[in-house]
Amino acid sequence: MYALARCKTEGRRKQHHEGVCNVSSYWDRERLLRSTILAGFAAAGLTVAPSFAQQADEDDEDEEQAEQSGDNIVVTGSRIRRDSFSSTSPLQVIDAETVTEAGLVDTAEIIRSVPVIQGAQLDATINNSFVTNGGPGVNNVSLRGLSADRTLILINGRRMSPAGVEGAPSFPDLNLIPSSIIQRVDILLDGASSVYGSDAVAGVVNVITQQDYEGLNIEGYVSIPEEGGGENQRYSILVGDRSERGGFTFAMEYYDQQNLRILDRDYNRSPSGFYCSQDIDLDASGNQITSAATRPNTCGGSIINRVRVYSFLARPGGGLLLGTDVYRTPGRDGVALNNVAAGGDARSPGDWFVAWAGAGSTAAQNATARTYMSNLPENQSYVANQFTDMLPANTRYNMFFTGDYDIDSLFGLEGTSFFFEASHSNSQTFNDSNYHGQLFPTVPDTNPTNPFTYNNGASFFGYGVVPIIASPVQRSDVDVEIQQTRLLTGLRGDLGFIGAPGWDFEAFASYTRSMGYSSRGAVLEERLRLSLGTTRFDGGGNLVCGDQAYQDLFGFLDPENCVPVNMFAPSLYIYNPETGPQWGTTAERDFLTGERTVTTKVDELVAGAFVTGPLFNLPDGEVSGVFGWEFREIGLDSGVDTIARLGLAAGFFADQLSVGSVNLNEAYAELSFPLLRGRTFAEDLTFDVAARLTDHEFYGQNSTWAAKLSWSPVDYLTFRGTAGTSFRAPNVRELFLGGQTGFTGGGADPCVVPFAATQSGNYVRTDDPRSDTVLNNCIADGVDPTTLGQNGVPSIQSFRAGNPGLDPETSDSISVGFAIDQPWFDAFDFQFGVNYYEINIEDSIAIPGTAFSLNRCYNSTNYPNDPFCARRQRDPNTGFLSFVDNTPFNIAQQTSQGVDYNARFGMDIWGGTRLEASTVWTQSLEITNQTTPGSAVNDFVGTIGFPEWRGTTDARIIAGDWTFFWRGRYIGEQNNLGIFGAAEPACEFGATCVDVLDDVDSVLYHDVSVNWRSDTWRVTVGVNNALNEDPPLVDQNTADATLSGTNVPLGAGYDLIGRRFFVNVAKRF
Repeated sequence: MYALARCKTEGRRKQHHEGVCNVSSYWDRERLLRSTILAGFAAAGLTVAPSFAQQADEDDEDEEQAEQSGDNIVVTGSRIRRDSFSSTSPLQVIDAETVTEAGLVDTAEIIRSVPVIQGAQLDATINNSFVTNGGPGVNNVSLRGLSADRTLILINGRRMSPAGVEGAPSFPDLNLIPSSIIQRVDILLDGASSVYGSDAVAGVVNVITQQDYEGLNIEGYVSIPEEGGGENQRYSILVGDRSERGGFTFAMEYYDQQNLRILDRDYNRSPSGFYCSQDIDLDASGNQITSAATRPNTCGGSIINRVRVYSFLARPGGGLLLGTDVYRTPGRDGVALNNVAAGGDARSPGDWFVAWAGAGSTAAQNATARTYMSNLPENQSYVANQFTDMLPANTRYNMFFTGDYDIDSLFGLEGTSFFFEASHSNSQTFNDSNYHGQLFPTVPDTNPTNPFTYNNGASFFGYGVVPIIASPVQRSDVDVEIQQTRLLTGLRGDLGFIGAPGWDFEAFASYTRSMGYSSRGAVLEERLRLSLGTTRFDGGGNLVCGDQAYQDLFGFLDPENCVPVNMFAPSLYIYNPETGPQWGTTAERDFLTGERTVTTKVDELVAGAFVTGPLFNLPDGEVSGVFGWEFREIGLDSGVDTIARLGLAAGFFADQLSVGSVNLNEAYAELSFPLLRGRTFAEDLTFDVAARLTDHEFYGQNSTWAAKLSWSPVDYLTFRGTAGTSFRAPNVRELFLGGQTGFTGGGADPCVVPFAATQSGNYVRTDDPRSDTVLNNCIADGVDPTTLGQNGVPSIQSFRAGNPGLDPETSDSISVGFAIDQPWFDAFDFQFGVNYYEINIEDSIAIPGTAFSLNRCYNSTNYPNDPFCARRQRDPNTGFLSFVDNTPFNIAQQTSQGVDYNARFGMDIWGGTRLEASTVWTQSLEITNQTTPGSAVNDFVGTIGFPEWRGTTDARIIAGDWTFFWRGRYIGEQNNLGIFGAAEPACEFGATCVDVLDDVDSVLYHDVSVNWRSDTWRVTVGVNNALNEDPPLVDQNTADATLSGTNVPLGAGYDLIGRRFFVNVAKRF
């Protein structure tokens, strides 16, 4: 598809199509008018496309025709109809032609291709690895580093509804927009609450779809990586027709993304040969220490395949183990822990377990104790990690239908048409985490399956032991299906039939239903507890379990179902990396394994109407206005099954139902004043104002406003500025989330002693990177920060729920800029624009991450009175953190500040061949938050996910039917050194290490393609990431870096797949 950036319409019936233009010829390479380019650059916008006019006389002719026809268009950022594609707001535009040349077919990736997308993006890599707003399987986008909560997504100028699963999704899922229907994407870069309502704080993404299309187009796209994994394909049909009275456009699309596993890419391979998240240490020259001899095992992972014993016995051979936790790996030599001699089998003569071998233990049990995991290390979780998906498999089916029909002859409403849109989308995602998690239940000494202590006399000296194994159930594997059906209809036309010539109206109503389904495997906790706590021998020497004390005399209650479970079965310790451990018997598997399911429904009803037209005349033009009303209601019903609701799955707390609804009414107005036109030093001076009054069900009445000024002293130079306010009430997630759990590695606890500080066998303060403030606060918390976690640390449970006590956010923003379109040389075109922006949010709603909250608490000089310290709980028995509250709350403020730079160049070079180039850059000057007034201000610019500089440059040579395209994508350097008081990662591997890798260099990706077309065919062949640039890596302990089984920062825009070849073929009939 090739988008038009200006309208060439015929007849009055097309003038009301908001934001879109008639595609009169599918294969035409339409260009923006020179006035359009100037206005766009004055708004610091960039049409990220070859939008130069090839011939100035053609532009002038088209512009003249548009003026003569009297047709007006609507540009994102205003509902006022104008006579050219111009905007007083900062606007960037992506058109479908460039999307095709760049080899992009995923809507989320299309939108993220511009550098104004800043901050860690909630893409497939993050949403499938962490507990997030939309849940697994969705794709969101964030402008200006202010999160997806503050970016409004529109389709043809109307709000797109939230979709997702688990918890309370409040963001739209970009997977549900078929890319084959996109004509262009407008990105509005100032606060637009006064025009579009809540959520438009950082800006607006408006997806404009193909309309008025005539013909049939069949298109296919395939992308094949040079290395295996990550293949994707898309096939689509676009069909449309028009008559004198109306027309329709219909698109249907199939998209398939294959998964990409950690082992599919060598940049995940550690020096020890495993594919894992690892420690990356640097020597004195700044080079990575890669010697396997120096770094025998650099992988991180969980402790598994070991036994934890707690005893009050005297150890055979001397010495006391009074209250000592001992971790042993039976059948292996290993590192001595807690003064227990290494080596030996668990039941061999002379080993410390031998004194507990009772006469009742069997030879089979002895053999089990000696041989389980006899030939594998005690830490094998990283072996399974290599099969984890970095990118999950995703399949989508999308349909989109739009049309209109003139009804003036039917009802006597002259110039009135009926319009409608309908869409249905289905997105299916399976994320194979291969993460089994730990199971470490206590097996009591009275349980006959316990080979260490059972039947030791009267079990007087016995005590339960804790086998630490990998769960046979991969609890983080998730199967997701998300569906969305959207229906919209309305009337639009002119009001001449009521005696208001020149005035137009539009009234519409839409209804959207989104359904999400997810399922995860689960170990049924209550059944495991029942079995381990009641297993015994019956009178015939058979293992039985269950509570036999209760007898139902009349058989009214079904017999209790219980299966004896042997936590020392060899199959639980023979670790197949692809399948994981297995229960000892099929009966055990069926008894203990269940499914944890969630069904999420989101309904949204929107209705509105507005009128627009001329109000009165000024000396140099007509003052136009828009007056409108909108009603919106959104309802949420996210239900969990019994396993999830009652917390019956091992490793999960109970998740609660998320139910609620909210509605609001809004009235709005816009005015545009053409103050001066065609005057000396005032070729154009336009002043626009907008205001909106919001009546929220829970937060009452609030108002927002915007003022915009555009001044062109001459036709090639424009200055512009905007100022305004925004309002965002808490969304359905922030209000109604019933309760959702997640997990963070125990190493996020600042009180856990770093390995580097104890690698010599004793704690060494100079090797501990933590500050004295942290250590003192940990001591004040009742734990010893020099020993805590030496023998392993459990995961930290996190919890978040809605908070009806939240206050709404308010914000103000400004932007100023200029653009110049050189008029002096006919040999080439050149435009340059600069835009400065600043956004300040008060009472910002924040959902802190676990690691961030803990770092803020233990680095605080106001401990324990820092607000973040009230959000965590520590187990008084173990000393480990057991709970962190991540419920949203209002913080003092959040800001974003920066500069956009845009430049465009074009010239004819020889024989009809043309060179075109465009570049757009964003420099982030400030992205901050402040928890309370007077507290420290945290600036994220330069940290991972928030580079100071991002840029995209496109160049193309057009020679007849051939186009040669190049794109460069730049992401600036970043680091998390000591971010917000967090300790820097410490060296893990000896004296040769002087630093760890916790910063990343800048990255430049190259994409190239060749495009050929005829009247009915178009073929594009290209290469993405042509130089096969690997993504940067950071040490696995880097503070606040979003990592999951790999050392690549996720959501930061880095290419995980590598070099890949694509072909796109389209045939038009």
